[in-house]
Amino acid sequence: MTKRILIVDNDTGFSTILAETLNGHPAFEALAVRSGARAMEYVVEHSLDLVIVDMALPDVAPAKLIAAIREYDAEMAIMVIPLMGEAVPATVEALKIQGVLTKPFFVGDLPKLVGAAVGLDLAGEEPPPPPEPEEPAQPARRRVRLAPRTPSSPRPDQPRGLKPRDYKPPNSRRTRRQASDPSPVLPAWKIEQLHKHRDELMARLRQLNSEVRAEAILLTVGGELIAKAGRMPDDRAQELASLVAASAEAAAQTAAFLGERDGRFEQSLHEGNQYRLYAYSLGHGAVLSLALGTNLPLGMVRHQTKLAAQDLMKFVK
Repeated sequence: MTKRILIVDNDTGFSTILAETLNGHPAFEALAVRSGARAMEYVVEHSLDLVIVDMALPDVAPAKLIAAIREYDAEMAIMVIPLMGEAVPATVEALKIQGVLTKPFFVGDLPKLVGAAVGLDLAGEEPPPPPEPEEPAQPARRRVRLAPRTPSSPRPDQPRGLKPRDYKPPNSRRTRRQASDPSPVLPAWKIEQLHKHRDELMARLRQLNSEVRAEAILLTVGGELIAKAGRMPDDRAQELASLVAASAEAAAQTAAFLGERDGRFEQSLHEGNQYRLYAYSLGHGAVLSLALGTNLPLGMVRHQTKLAAQDLMKFVK
């Protein structure tokens, strides 16, 4: 049975090499993410056999992430990549990890090392032969998405790839704590007040847009679009509002698992090659989100968004 591996490393080049090496072996399917927060979302939402955690994660202490994974699934296999020239910290060793990838290591040994962590004996395998000279060279990088264990049609708001877990299957081996109550949202009368101030809200969003030139700037409560600025059509903006709500809910669950203050992340960022989705939580389910290009300095976007959020808070509280 194919083992499904999640690599958590903010070094994109290194994690890509690891993922592609594992995906080149028939025993593994691998995916890499760049942050501990995103990793915890995948642990909660998908079925995994092993998580490989780099000890240099900037957004969350690796020991805290591993402890959160252990709390959700006590039997999840975990490997760590220690800092160059350093040993695994005692706080991490105490969490009973299944393996260590000490830098530097021979990439060709990776399947054997990972196999040992998930109970596969690949020690006797010969490395694959090099390609014949006349064969065309394979692309250096390729995008890989993990296939579901069983055929299924993903929901529109569900990431493609890994198959979602059932949260409470019979005889589950997981020891996940009870899910916390959903984050409180604004009452209906307060949302109605926001709609009454829609012109003021839109004016502030347009002011922000004059500074950042976004494809869309949305003020949402749950999945409801309150106000918007930018050139994105209304129907597309409403679709984006629904996706923002789903992402915010997943982020709130992750924040709760990691013990984040108030059970939420104040800011979140999804970054691609051409576009960013930057979200700023106003609390009570209200989110200010920006869909914009990657050419703007992120520091400037954060600063201007925070100023706008402070102005909008008076309408939310």
